[in-house]
Amino acid sequence: MNQDKILEYYFLALNDIRNGSSIQELEEAIRIYEATEEFEACSGILKAINEVKYTTIKNLKNGH
Repeated sequence: MNQDKILEYYFLALNDIRNGSSIQELEEAIRIYEATEEFEACSGILKAINEVKYTTIKNLKNGH
């Protein structure tokens, strides 16, 4: 897989989240990219989703 392309979609997804996109919207984008076999896009978006979920859970556990 092309790591540069994965990182590109990762940063785009993080930016989308910062701008108000929901996890559900990003998961829908993954389904679309899967259908067109753009697996680097799927990987980058999924990496961003997992990071945001982890950060949120970590903050909740730490009382933030």
